[in-house]
Amino acid sequence: MKKFLGLAAVFLCATFALSVRAGVDCTECHGEDGEPAINISVFQNSVHGDLSCTDCHVGADKDMDNHPDNLKKPSCTDCHEDVVESKQHSVHKDLSCTDCHGDIHTLDPDKPISGDADRIMAMCGKCHADSANAKGGKACPNLDLAKKLPPTHGILKHYRQSAHYLKKKKDGSAAATCTDCHGSHDIGGMTDPKSSIYKLNLSKTCGQCHEKIAAQYDRSVHGKAVQRGWDESPTCTCCHNSHLVLPTDSPEALTNKRRVSEKICLSCHEDQRLIQRYGLTGSIGSTYHDSYHSMANARKGSKAATCVDCHTTHNILKTNNPDSSVNPAHVAQTCGQCHKGATEKFALSYDHKSSLKSGNIINYYVRVSYIWLILMVIGGMILHNILTYFAAVIRSYRKRKDEKMITRMTKGQIIIHTVNFLAFFLLVVTGFSLRFSNIPLFHMLTIWLSEGARALIHRIAAVIMILVFGVHFVRIAMGRADRGAFLAMLPKLKDIRDFKENMRYIFLRTEKRPNFGKVTYVEKMEYLALIWGTLVMVLTGLILWFPTEFLHFLPAWAIKVAETIHFMEAILATLSIIFWHFFFIIAHPDAYPLDFTFLDGKMPVEEIKHARPDWYEELKEKGKID
Repeated sequence: MKKFLGLAAVFLCATFALSVRAGVDCTECHGEDGEPAINISVFQNSVHGDLSCTDCHVGADKDMDNHPDNLKKPSCTDCHEDVVESKQHSVHKDLSCTDCHGDIHTLDPDKPISGDADRIMAMCGKCHADSANAKGGKACPNLDLAKKLPPTHGILKHYRQSAHYLKKKKDGSAAATCTDCHGSHDIGGMTDPKSSIYKLNLSKTCGQCHEKIAAQYDRSVHGKAVQRGWDESPTCTCCHNSHLVLPTDSPEALTNKRRVSEKICLSCHEDQRLIQRYGLTGSIGSTYHDSYHSMANARKGSKAATCVDCHTTHNILKTNNPDSSVNPAHVAQTCGQCHKGATEKFALSYDHKSSLKSGNIINYYVRVSYIWLILMVIGGMILHNILTYFAAVIRSYRKRKDEKMITRMTKGQIIIHTVNFLAFFLLVVTGFSLRFSNIPLFHMLTIWLSEGARALIHRIAAVIMILVFGVHFVRIAMGRADRGAFLAMLPKLKDIRDFKENMRYIFLRTEKRPNFGKVTYVEKMEYLALIWGTLVMVLTGLILWFPTEFLHFLPAWAIKVAETIHFMEAILATLSIIFWHFFFIIAHPDAYPLDFTFLDGKMPVEEIKHARPDWYEELKEKGKID
């Protein structure tokens, strides 16, 4: 009972004090049931608890008849003049104090925003939320301003994964929060010279915690370049990121030892635009890639040197600087970190110039000599084997003259096959030359063609293939021989048995070969794949040829899908021809050195007897062979 009376006394005293200071009893309208309601006890314990209502709501007690229309908007300037002044020049000038700080009647002095990473993130996250959809959302107190915000989604997500946040959460040690880098009230944009995140000021901002590193950076070639106005010279955030600042031992960090050279250093030092604009050495990337260090690092060698092992991380100085780690006076010591007993002479053997003509002319001519030697020796071997192969082809063809032959393809079928193959070849060359123009093979094949000529040839070849496809089915409909050949290509249960028997033969489970007929399952699979592939390529090709017309009745995503299908089907068809069709007409033991059926349409009787016994028996029954 005493406790209850004590609490009641405190509440009454607080209410009395508030009403006395104000000259009126504000709680009559703004008590717990008022509008707006003020919790008096919470207010008395807030950071503003020693203020009266009229300290902020000036004149509220003077003219009660016109209250609240006579009220002026509360201003924080009277007490926080310097803060309000700095905010007027910040990117948040259109925000009110309460947009960030919340209800000033409830600010707890024991829970300040500053220094608490989670509270700061909650405050900044009202507008700078993780989700792109949250931009301008209800959480942001100033919707008009929020609509003008640049995309900032991912900032808080990245910060929560950063070394700064994780360190602070782990042991409460000092680590950067939003306000440590951006400031509290005087937050400027990246292009504002007074901003803490302006390029020239970044090292100073980061140097608040990383003082030694910032000093090293400021005197480095990168820091000096920024000071001279070279706006593309890297700063802290270029290498370490702005918000996703990961520890260097993190596998995802760009500054990780295994990634730093390729992902950070060479991203600039191999950029031809930067090399030309700033007169950088253009061979840094190629000479590094030519070194053991790069090759071992690519294989995740734990001891392989990267750029920062030799040039240091932040204190990167010109070679002629006496303090540089690669200055002649220190280079042996630098190499000695890994190579005990290294000398300056040793260092010269592994610098960026050692693989260049200007740095090692003897190595250059040895390399060039070997390139020519390889071309001549291996080229001679290839030429020798090509001649050997064609000699075998010629002898095999001459041998056919003395063999009894059976017609397998009519002249019409030979013509269709030949024209279709030539059209297919042109489509492959002109199609892949567009997609893989950087590959020397395709570049050389079309080096004499302009893009317009390439596209024209590709479309002409496509039209030819469509016509051949149409002629083929007209012949099937009208010609008995072609119709019979088509029906023979349709799958049968025997094909399954032949496949099983062939697998047993391939895996040496039997010495008896399958009793193949005139058409094997191999040829049926290829023929049906040809029909399907042609239909797919024609349909998707027409969509890509006439996209505006097709978009009258197709959705927008269909164009890209057609492009993907066209490309992938082209790869599938090309590889099928190389590894399936060519194998069975060239590399298969029964066909080597070449199956000539596609040239004259005939097949030796002995080959039929050996490779297609069922067809051989069928021919005997029909009296076509003895």
